[in-house]
Amino acid sequence: MGLNDLRLAALRAADIDLSTVGEVMADQPISRSGTLHLEMLRQPEAFAAMFAARYAQQAEFRLHYRAAPTEWVQDASPASAQPRCWLGLVIPKKFCKPAVRRNLIKRVMRQALRELRLPSEAQMQAPVLMLRLTRKLPAEFRSARSPALLAYVQQAVNALLKSWIERTVVVTGRSAA
Repeated sequence: MGLNDLRLAALRAADIDLSTVGEVMADQPISRSGTLHLEMLRQPEAFAAMFAARYAQQAEFRLHYRAAPTEWVQDASPASAQPRCWLGLVIPKKFCKPAVRRNLIKRVMRQALRELRLPSEAQMQAPVLMLRLTRKLPAEFRSARSPALLAYVQQAVNALLKSWIERTVVVTGRSAA
C-alpha cells in the first residue's frame, strides 16, 4: 500500500468528501496546460510591498494580491507560454506552532494555484499573491495532520482564490444571453 493509498484511506475513515480533498493529497504529476507557472517571492522588499496591497480575507487567512511589476514580467523567460504568478507565504510560528501544520498550509496553497484553471478568454496581468495566516487556527483540530484540518485549509484557500479571481480577472468575448 503506497503513501497516497494510506492518505486516501485515512480520509475515507474520517468521512471526508474525497472529491474535494483527494486531489490535493495526491503527489502525481499534473498536466501543465492552462495553469499558472509559480515563482516564489524571496526578497524582503517584495514581502513588505505585499503587506500594503489589496487583500481578501477568509477565516484566519488573508490573500494579498497585486499585479506584478513590469520588470518582473519582462525578466521572465519568453520560452514559457504559461502565465506567471509570484507567490509569498507568511505562516508565523506565533499562530501555528507545529511545522507539520505550517507545511500543510503552504502545500495546499501551492497545489491550489497549480490546479487553478482560468477560462481561455480570461485576461489578467501577471499576479503577485501572498497568503498570510492572521490568527491561530481553531483548537478543534487536535492533530497536525488531521484530514479535517486539511479540508478546512483547502476550503479557505479555495474561497480566497475564488474571491481574488472575481475581483481581478477580466473575461472577454462573452456573448449576451
